[in-house]
Amino acid sequence: MFKFHKTLDVLTLFHSPRSEASNRVLSALKTANTAAEESSANISTNGNTSAGEKKQIFELDVVEGPMTTTQLRSILDYIGENKVEDIVEGARGIHDAMKILEGTKGVDAVKRPIVVDWNNGRVVLGEKQSALQELIKSLPKS
Repeated sequence: MFKFHKTLDVLTLFHSPRSEASNRVLSALKTANTAAEESSANISTNGNTSAGEKKQIFELDVVEGPMTTTQLRSILDYIGENKVEDIVEGARGIHDAMKILEGTKGVDAVKRPIVVDWNNGRVVLGEKQSALQELIKSLPKS
């Protein structure tokens, strides 16, 4: 009988290596994923599959480059267009944000860190550790 494996949820971090907050979020995501991988490896080795022991493993996508207008539109669909100024520096609305992203200052205009769970339509803006931990904990179990 064939067994289909669930694909991993994708978390994208819009990251700036110059930002201490962004570096802390990247470190937290890597730590959470490493702990999940080790936990799953131990479960497989020991044969114990207790639901409480198994943690989610996710795919981490780190983006240091520009955010696309399509990505911005998806993020705003998740959190609401009224949050556009929380994402794009100097944007007074969605059309303003699109112009800024397409301009020469597009990369620097995005306020980072931003973590996006594309599979489940959730976003964490900034370095909100409790919100980040809640997002990771609520990922569907593999």
